[in-house]
Amino acid sequence: MSPRSIIIQAPASTSNCGPGFDTLSIALSLYNFVRLVEREDTQICAIESVSDATQAMVEQAVQAFTNEAQVSQLGFDYEIWGDVPEARGLGSSSTIRAAIVAGLNHLHGKPLDLEAMIRLTTCLDNAPDNACAVFAGGFCIARTNPSDFTYREHVRFSLPESLTFVAVSPDYKVLTENSRRVLPDNIPFHDVVRSANSLAFLVGALVSGDFSRLDGAVNDYIHQPYRELLNPFGRESIEAGCHAGAYTGWLSGSGSTVMCVTSQDKARVVAAAMEQAYSGNGIQCRSYRLMTDNRGLTVSVESAE
Repeated sequence: MSPRSIIIQAPASTSNCGPGFDTLSIALSLYNFVRLVEREDTQICAIESVSDATQAMVEQAVQAFTNEAQVSQLGFDYEIWGDVPEARGLGSSSTIRAAIVAGLNHLHGKPLDLEAMIRLTTCLDNAPDNACAVFAGGFCIARTNPSDFTYREHVRFSLPESLTFVAVSPDYKVLTENSRRVLPDNIPFHDVVRSANSLAFLVGALVSGDFSRLDGAVNDYIHQPYRELLNPFGRESIEAGCHAGAYTGWLSGSGSTVMCVTSQDKARVVAAAMEQAYSGNGIQCRSYRLMTDNRGLTVSVESAE
């Protein structure tokens, strides 16, 4: 019998969405793929050479899934490819961890439901917002426990294809652990109130579909101001995109990617303006014009040749 082989497609995501720190996320039409080919032993082997960090991340996901699902470890060969850039605030690590969890769940007969897989991926990646988006797709609102911030559940909404997300990734990385170190232990009360107001209005506008009301209404005072030094010219790029016609914009995750939300007809000029904020300062960048992925992670079975 030929070994079982599956391919997992996992969408990128933009998290925080400005004021929704560790809470809001949107799945995007940019993907990473993971192929798992079952082995007869329990080894976990990369088909092509990967970094030690990637191998460790895969092995950690395997061990966590095995413990959570209470199943025997399954050996497999794996291959990773795709277009989601690493350490750019687009959920690259979440796509890989989620793909391993979902792939093993499929091969073991689906012992975990959707919420259990999101919860497990959140434990591995410390990103409940990204984990929700990669599994469920669409616009997600993650709920966490107030006492320890562990993931509990989520609510999701579909967004229309007419809404375009212009992502611009400069040629530098921002590691999540470094970006969290710059955050303050205490935030002024009025900054919390201002961010809460933007958060509520952002959710309402996205869910209602009245996207034009986002213009000038979405601001963050909790994390973005403190991360500007790690993301040079990010604020300028967002402002340039909004000046060119975008509804609003934000730092995607902890960066370095910046995101502007716009209509399809303005996407090209918005992207050009955002790129210029970097290229005009001698920084190379790459732009993406994306839609919401409303489907989320998928698993497909490869047929035997």
